[in-house]
Amino acid sequence: MSKRTVGFVGVGNIGTPMVLSMLRADLDVLVRDLRKDQAAECLAAGARFAESNAQLCEECETIGVAVVNDAQLNRLFRDAGGLLELAKPGTVLIVHSTVLPETILALGKECDARGLKLIDAQVSGGDLRAREGDLAVMAGGDKAVIDANRDYFDAISRRTEHMGELGLGAATKVAIQMMTFGNWLAAMEAMRVARAHGIDEKLLADFATDTTSDSWVCQVWGNYDRLLHNHPLTGSEELFRFFDKDLFNALLVARGKDLSLPFTAAGSQALEGAMRERMELSAEQYAKPATQVRSA
Repeated sequence: MSKRTVGFVGVGNIGTPMVLSMLRADLDVLVRDLRKDQAAECLAAGARFAESNAQLCEECETIGVAVVNDAQLNRLFRDAGGLLELAKPGTVLIVHSTVLPETILALGKECDARGLKLIDAQVSGGDLRAREGDLAVMAGGDKAVIDANRDYFDAISRRTEHMGELGLGAATKVAIQMMTFGNWLAAMEAMRVARAHGIDEKLLADFATDTTSDSWVCQVWGNYDRLLHNHPLTGSEELFRFFDKDLFNALLVARGKDLSLPFTAAGSQALEGAMRERMELSAEQYAKPATQVRSA
């Protein structure tokens, strides 16, 4: 029995481990990125490389997308030779990128007009869980389409939850990122107090897991330090935009819904400075030569 072929665009920090999980699940994965060398780990594990969007769309009826932001997603879909132009009617396009709900809804209308099936399926769990096929997926769109691609979602996730209509996966990710980054910012400030008193950070984080302050951030303390130094965007200002865009997106969503998010607003301003501080504190342990790419 032949393997099912799926496509995947954007093999960066989160896309690469997702593809590796799909390969372990015995899917045939055709990957696409602006730079072929960016796909080296995936190709070594058995993925194939699409030399063009045309090849990708010709061979795949399901295509996952994990590009960095709204601008990249819009270009991938809307530019000449993009997915909207080349994908065959009936193709399922699964967007994992953390983008605005409005971006998903606008693309959804264009996909509908061309007979394409769009699903927004944002992910949470980070690159390490992605390598284990252990992500949490928040999906919006036609549940029947999601169910028809269960092999795809089971390969990458411990849980894929249908949140409702198209755009609600992206809206859920906004809320999840508000909680995650709010927790991270609070923990980084708490560690300033710890350091000022000579308390070891790792000891405090470990002890916190047995208190009312337990959180994923405490449980994996040091993970964000590692990621800040080892992310494909490390060494560029884009690294900070990659992280802080999620809180800025939350404020854009809030404005559209006439909501007040004062803590998120403050956090969006504080995050870059806090990240730079963490990079300085952890430089000796985690730093390595920077590699700059354009997908995640």
